[in-house]
Amino acid sequence: MSIFGEDNKSNYYDQLLNFYEYLSHTHNLQYRQYSGVFQVMERYGPQPWPGIKVHAPLSDKIYNVLMDQNFQHMMINREIDGIRIYKEHDPKQVTFYISFHSIPGYKKLLHIFRAHGINIEPKLQVHGDTHGSYVLLNKMHIAHDIYVRYSTDFYDEKRGGPKIDDSMWRSAADKGHPQIWAVSRSYLIMHLYNLNYKDNSRIITFLSLIDYDGIMVPIPNIILAFDKASDELVTYNILISKIMEYDLSTQENSRRFFESVSNHPEERLRAFLG
Repeated sequence: MSIFGEDNKSNYYDQLLNFYEYLSHTHNLQYRQYSGVFQVMERYGPQPWPGIKVHAPLSDKIYNVLMDQNFQHMMINREIDGIRIYKEHDPKQVTFYISFHSIPGYKKLLHIFRAHGINIEPKLQVHGDTHGSYVLLNKMHIAHDIYVRYSTDFYDEKRGGPKIDDSMWRSAADKGHPQIWAVSRSYLIMHLYNLNYKDNSRIITFLSLIDYDGIMVPIPNIILAFDKASDELVTYNILISKIMEYDLSTQENSRRFFESVSNHPEERLRAFLG
């Protein structure tokens, strides 16, 4: 049962709006309000501005998270990048913005979730064959009605290709298409020459890992093209927002490249998300 009563759910939004407007002005946070939505950002980052988004409806528990002093201190101390809250009820009514450089804040957010009775248990869709596996990145649930998705750019500006544009990644989470795969090293080795990288209904990625204050963060690298004649692989690294070219024509080059590809995307994602 809602703390405000089932017929008065809008009070969640109104109280949060009033509180965070005050908090923003008091602590120099970036506050913006539009019709039926407000946003509080600790700053506006570089362009592009990649990271993860955590989406949830505005439930009793999420309201309590947002009013928790520990979370408010995270906002004041710029430990996550910001929040956006809509008045209308929706599975994405609340968004937590966490850039890759604010990843420790994600782990702190999970701790506050747990303190308010939210059971964190990542659920992933994993597929594969005898040669390896791949994980669906479209919408990665970490609780019953809370999920995480990667964002190539919080600004959602056009970046030179549909697979790079965040609008495509948002569509993948909202509508289920395109499908975004994170393939294992062994799967990519076996299927490198027969995967269709031109098909915009499927985005094929592999995960590389960065160590951020002891947190192993899986970073998707989007495969944009592969030239079978020259063995040149073209990718886009979401973390550094840069197109990379790899010459796989020699055994040494190929070995170095594949060593950077995670062979256990499911395990890496579960450890990171939870």
